[in-house]
Amino acid sequence: MFGRKAAEKLDDTAAALHKVGGKAGDAVANAVIAPVRRHIDTGCTRCAKGKCKTH
Repeated sequence: MFGRKAAEKLDDTAAALHKVGGKAGDAVANAVIAPVRRHIDTGCTRCAKGKCKTH
């Protein structure tokens, strides 16, 4: 359904929400982005770039 580029955009958006909103940003990301992100079979793209602070 979605590919690697979509995964990158979703991961980057979730990271930006966390940076700007902290816990509130995480709540928004989990409510809005996570359901779509679960349909993508690609792992965390930020981990692959060495930018992920969550995993």
